[in-house]
Amino acid sequence: MEMYKFILRIFHEYGDPRHFSALFFLKEKQDIISDIEQIVFDPKILIYKTLKNFNFNYMVKNVTSLFRSISSYEMDAVNIVGMAPLHYFVHYFQRLNLKKKPIIYFTSWPYWNFEKRYGYWVHEYPLDLRKPWISFLKKVDATVCVTKASYKALKRYSRNCFWIPHSVDTTLFKSREKSKEHDLIVVLFVGRLSEEKGVLELIDVAKKIKSYRKNIEFWFVGQGPLGNYLGKLKDQLPIRCLGHIDNTILPKVYQEADILILPSKRKRKWEELFGIVLIEAMSCSLPVIASNHVGPREIITHGYDGFLIQSDPNLDRIGFVKEIIDYICLLTENIDLRREIGRRGRRKVEQLYDIRVVAEKWWKVLERVVTLKR
Repeated sequence: MEMYKFILRIFHEYGDPRHFSALFFLKEKQDIISDIEQIVFDPKILIYKTLKNFNFNYMVKNVTSLFRSISSYEMDAVNIVGMAPLHYFVHYFQRLNLKKKPIIYFTSWPYWNFEKRYGYWVHEYPLDLRKPWISFLKKVDATVCVTKASYKALKRYSRNCFWIPHSVDTTLFKSREKSKEHDLIVVLFVGRLSEEKGVLELIDVAKKIKSYRKNIEFWFVGQGPLGNYLGKLKDQLPIRCLGHIDNTILPKVYQEADILILPSKRKRKWEELFGIVLIEAMSCSLPVIASNHVGPREIITHGYDGFLIQSDPNLDRIGFVKEIIDYICLLTENIDLRREIGRRGRRKVEQLYDIRVVAEKWWKVLERVVTLKR
């Protein structure tokens, strides 16, 4: 059956554009998506962003889009819903289901045992949301899972469940063309400057390593609550704070670095569910070091194309810091190992995470959903 053109509506809470880069790529390459509309639906996020930027047009735009999507009956729209588990807005998206509009649920959350894992969540909500959530998962037209762990957990509920990871454009994120002209080893961190991202532990690494490794420097890219604290330490420790860097410039920063580190700390309701910075760094042929969370351990083959930190900083902070130092020193001392791990990582990204590969996966899911609704 011939595909018809449709609008793609992406409903999300925060809206990192990198999560949907393959869909924007697909829009440019295939003449089936007439437009992509991103809609923030969470009231708290809407109010926060409106007041933070003093931009009331932002609120009006998103609220208007929400009402229009539920009230109209157009059949030339496909809805992608990125919603945290047990979010009360499930009732809104069930109404979209009732109007027979194509819905794809999009998630990276891997824990879907409603009886066990969510026991501590139920008390934080005025209503029991487990039943409407199970109903929602069973009725959506497709479920797209960012990790294989979430795919394995959700295929029991969804009739059409697919694994589609996040992506990176390997033509932009590529290896540096020339060798470095200095001996400085740059250990790069890219992400939110916060406790859960392991920034404090990385500061401890810098403190300990500077006494016997004079050629290692730590670069921090990003913003967050620990940004000011890091800024005060830059004259005492071998660190550089680069702040926010636009995605168009980010590949050049990776190309200046030698190692990427993602030392995330598991929290009560959060762990590193993917780690886009890992595939960006690997695409640039950087060896990566990351915490052994559900996302990184799917991306990294330990000891082959990166290293997984086995220690838990919540239980053994000293061991966690020591393990990071050991991996950094190993890669610093062995340039051949550093290069070989980087090459292996690049090959993996080209095969699994390149934006063209991931866009093709999305195309097949969209084709299936649209065909089913015709």
